[in-house]
Amino acid sequence: MAKMKSDAYSRKIKDIIKNAAKYHEAFYNNYKTGIFAGPALYFHRKSIEKLGAKDFEKYIEYIYATLVAWGMHRMGEKGAKMQDFETFLKSILPLMDDIKKARMMRLERKDSIDYKVIENIFKNINVMKSKTRLVGNSKVMAHLLPDLIPPVDRNYTLKYLKESISINNKIDKEWNLLKDLLDNFFNPIATNSQFLKKARKWLKNQARYIWDTSIPKIIDNLIIGRSLLKLKSRNF
Repeated sequence: MAKMKSDAYSRKIKDIIKNAAKYHEAFYNNYKTGIFAGPALYFHRKSIEKLGAKDFEKYIEYIYATLVAWGMHRMGEKGAKMQDFETFLKSILPLMDDIKKARMMRLERKDSIDYKVIENIFKNINVMKSKTRLVGNSKVMAHLLPDLIPPVDRNYTLKYLKESISINNKIDKEWNLLKDLLDNFFNPIATNSQFLKKARKWLKNQARYIWDTSIPKIIDNLIIGRSLLKLKSRNF
């Protein structure tokens, strides 16, 4: 079964690795516009910078603000809704031991990954009011565990990898989907020497590549860059 899932991603893994430089350039040609500008970038970087800070509550506040800036909470009757901050914070505090363990793991080191620990974190974060957890929880984890978890969304990640934006909002199925994406798509890219050579070079140039805050986030940026490039080509 695992091999079948891996084979389903094989073409897309090769696509991202082969075209990494092109997709990376496409992302940075567009990142200053729309959702990729202003508060979305500011609070993302603040969250990453505060990783491990003594003022843990302030750090969680930055993550909370990042999700708002990334469109996870809309005022009014319609649109996504987040839990109040206290509810979110109280869901995180009991997970601290597992979060500390998970911070020793790296996406590019498969032997370091303990999926039982990650599963417990994923299933117990309470940030969204809706039953669907994958998008909100993965974005929280991408800031709690930036070296391990990429942010997952419907319009880029799922549309490209699953060719569907629908999510079965049962927690076990959502966890299995995240694990599948990590194990069979993100990890094979993160362990590829050709990709890693480029990614580590980009990580060293933070002044220029300001969204490249971790290996998982770079892969996410490449998926976005690919989508933006394909969209642009259809419009001409």
